Amino acid sequence: MRLTCKELAGALERGMAPLYLLSGAEPLLLDEAAGRIRAAALKAGFSERALHVADARCNWSALQADACSRSLFASRRLVEVRLASGKPGAAGARALKELAASPPEDTIIMIIAGALERSARKSAWARALEAAGAWIDAPPLSPAEHRAWIRERLVQEQFQPSEEALALLAERTEGNLLSARQQIDKLALTHEPGPLRPEAVMRAIADASRFDVFQLGSAALSQDLRRTARILAGLKREGAPLTLILWVLARDITTLADLHWRTARGDSLPSAMGAAAVWSSRKAEFRAALKRHGARSIAGLLNGSARADQVIKGASAGEPWAELERLAFALAAPHRMGGAR
Repeated sequence: MRLTCKELAGALERGMAPLYLLSGAEPLLLDEAAGRIRAAALKAGFSERALHVADARCNWSALQADACSRSLFASRRLVEVRLASGKPGAAGARALKELAASPPEDTIIMIIAGALERSARKSAWARALEAAGAWIDAPPLSPAEHRAWIRERLVQEQFQPSEEALALLAERTEGNLLSARQQIDKLALTHEPGPLRPEAVMRAIADASRFDVFQLGSAALSQDLRRTARILAGLKREGAPLTLILWVLARDITTLADLHWRTARGDSLPSAMGAAAVWSSRKAEFRAALKRHGARSIAGLLNGSARADQVIKGASAGEPWAELERLAFALAAPHRMGGAR
């Protein structure tokens, strides 16, 4: 059974499934869905909770044995399995299919997988879990869905947002639900319920550059020049720390270089991304960037990072913001750093 996050609440009221698979690129929605399942399980008498993190070193036989064991302290259990990479591997896939084929009694299994690649979404283990229980999926929200989500949360806090206030909050959080929730929580603490104007939103998100700066690398890696320019302009306007901006860009450039060198020597891209600890939510960004950046452009980016560092420290002549802008746009488009691959 496939469910959206909104449909989960109604399904839980009708009864608990023996298995739940949670996946998607919206970590806040997955976290909230997991919380609803935990609360419903506790209410239904599943009073003990066990947690397993299934990484590359996971002993799936031991995990499976624990999931199927009867507790000495509680008759009903909730067993959570967090897939570190979104891929269980051969042993994990086999264990999950066996759990789906014969779910343990008095136990609810909840697998939290995060963002799944297409191959994993079509895998036999995912289909088996869906057939035996419920698959709650949280795909990325469209701009319209993001705005609707913000409106819904503001109304829950008893605000009456103007269209201008809603548009401003949606624009500044740029699809990041966690950031949007933080800003809404801040508004709820600092403003009385009722009409919500753009001025109130501007005051509440005055320090939003802390979010924006960490989105700069993603915008550039995704080759979104317009968004990159907008984030840079906002950071400059708010006087964000130059060293922090450079650190974010240099971190992503170094990761890109590491992935390039690992794949050039024969490592598979999934293996390289695992070794470089690339988050599942960012794999698509780096995969796209690797297709347009070669050895020469990556070397140019590394040199550009070093040059920006010297300019920021005052050790070389130049304008710091100009160097950061040049570096960000070069990460987005190789031809901006000389063009050669």
